[in-house]
Amino acid sequence: MKRAVGVLLLICLLGATGAQEQSRPSVAQQILPLLHEQMVAANAHDTDRFLATFCHDASLLFVINGEVIRGFDNLHEQQIKWWNHGKSDTTYTEQTPPDINSLSSKTVLVTQQLASRRTMPDGKPCEGKLVITTIWRRLPAGWRVIYCHESHAR
Repeated sequence: MKRAVGVLLLICLLGATGAQEQSRPSVAQQILPLLHEQMVAANAHDTDRFLATFCHDASLLFVINGEVIRGFDNLHEQQIKWWNHGKSDTTYTEQTPPDINSLSSKTVLVTQQLASRRTMPDGKPCEGKLVITTIWRRLPAGWRVIYCHESHAR
């Protein structure tokens, strides 16, 4: 009888653990809303909102077309310039669904393909394609970008 109760207790505990795992959102379910928020913020040219999903310290590394920007403060300053203090008319659209790959329980690699459209100083439209690769880490504050590589594609 004691053995049967012990086995039943073990089955209940294992079942409860499995139910907890099933109720926890997948990594993609956790990252996708953050990517959506980045896209909304980018199209609003809201630097603070866009960078809210990035690591806010000197360890952040951002690479764009061969230029390396180190640290959150430096990226924040540059992003304000790129978006002309929120006055840019650049729009971004997703070309393919993001490719989200777990590297570990606390690290995720994301690759995105975006299209952009803006008006040049001469008034002519300019269209481009971007490939963005980010590494996200689960920090105490939640998922944050710790590394980003952005390049223009042909």
